[in-house]
Amino acid sequence: MKTHFHILVILILVTLAGTKAASQPTTLRLDSFFQSLHQYKEINGNVLVAENGNVIYKRSFGFADFENKCLNTDNTRFALASVSKTFTSVAVLQLRDKKKFNLDDPLVKYLPDFPYPAITIRNLLSHTSGLPDYQLYEEQINNNQGKIFTNKDVLPSLKMWKHQLEFKPGEKWQYSNTNFCLLALLVEKVSGISFTQYVKKYIFKPVGMTETCFQNDPAQLEDENKAHNYEYPFLFSDKQKDVDSIAKYRWRTYNASGFVGQGNIMTTTGDMLKFDNALYLGKILKLSTLNEAFSPTRLTNGSISNAAVGMGKASYGLGWFIMADTSAGKIVWHTGGQPGALSIFMRNITKKQTAIMFDNAFDRSLYGNGLNVLAILNNKPVTIRKKSLTREYSKVLTLSGADAAFCKMQILKIDSAHYYLSEDDMNELGLQLLYAATFANHNSMSLEVLKLNILLFPASFNTYDSYGEALAKTGKKQEAIFMYKRSLELNPGNEGGKQALKLLSGSSQ
Repeated sequence: MKTHFHILVILILVTLAGTKAASQPTTLRLDSFFQSLHQYKEINGNVLVAENGNVIYKRSFGFADFENKCLNTDNTRFALASVSKTFTSVAVLQLRDKKKFNLDDPLVKYLPDFPYPAITIRNLLSHTSGLPDYQLYEEQINNNQGKIFTNKDVLPSLKMWKHQLEFKPGEKWQYSNTNFCLLALLVEKVSGISFTQYVKKYIFKPVGMTETCFQNDPAQLEDENKAHNYEYPFLFSDKQKDVDSIAKYRWRTYNASGFVGQGNIMTTTGDMLKFDNALYLGKILKLSTLNEAFSPTRLTNGSISNAAVGMGKASYGLGWFIMADTSAGKIVWHTGGQPGALSIFMRNITKKQTAIMFDNAFDRSLYGNGLNVLAILNNKPVTIRKKSLTREYSKVLTLSGADAAFCKMQILKIDSAHYYLSEDDMNELGLQLLYAATFANHNSMSLEVLKLNILLFPASFNTYDSYGEALAKTGKKQEAIFMYKRSLELNPGNEGGKQALKLLSGSSQ
């Protein structure tokens, strides 16, 4: 027995060593990939990659709080934004499985004040309702900027809505946060408790998600582990700002902060892995129900819903995006985005591979890099997500002047594997310098950028139009007239240019 036991131990150790050696190259490739992203400032947040429920890569990058230089750690909670919809989907399907309703029931059966009797619960879960998104509240927010809207405002707002549905329910796919706020109201109605109480009791608690919470929970307002969300307010700025201090985002960070169902959950990568494992094990939903959620929605004409959102050809199921390409396995996911925060939860359910990525500095390459993680796991080539060189150019422009900035641009253009030149970004930079900057020489910098954009993109009418606008604003009327005329030669239908030229020509006489 002793000899057999020793042999068994040796075999186990050899097996474990072999497994570790086999997984090491993948771990190293993942680390090399993310270190490169960090070097190019394309990740500020947390990453967790798992296979078969086991972590094979986990890393934190950058700051949770830039002002106080607090680093992101394993314990940092990030805003899930729309990844929260996966929890709403679970809640709804749990109640359906308990025979509380059928998915093809009209919502009005449970919420009598709902003004669209043709919309079913399935339409809401699959984003085929035709309901408006946040524009539903635009007029109300403008008229009452001190109000925090909650789910109690959804039905009254829909009754006030003066527009028709975008399409007949079931005819098309169109993403709308309103759908999932309504689903949260449904959960409350049939369960008899608040949506947040339901999710905590029937999802967070049984899964063991002790680090997960709702953003509007009073107990979390002073959360020391909370990641603050940041963005660059302008292209010419080299300092990120907390989005709570950026006026143009106030409607989302303040006025819309009371909604649930569509978003507003915060969590850690570790807790999301617990959720992931619970789904694989059928702990909170039957596997047959999950298969239903992961099946593409069919529209009323019989076609599969087209839910392309920049991640390749995809459809939408019941709270989940579904990749059309199954060559590496069936991939389901959800993305999340709000001012200053991005998230992605990707699952190759065929191979039990999971990628969880959070970013609290709003780097737009996050979604594509979720695909890259799965590509690395399956020995496929990654696709480098190039970034616009405009911000790097603008940093040098504001610090060292036009000549140094032009040299920096040439250097970055050579690094074409990582950077690209964007006409639109250069145009936006020039106009931001003109209208939003307050430092010395911002007007001359604006003129420099917009003039350079003409040289870089001489066939674009808009470059001449914007340069003409800047020339006119800085008192150079004759030069502005020339630029507007050139813009109209390239695009005779440029009505804005016609009006500007008419005004300038009249004032120059």
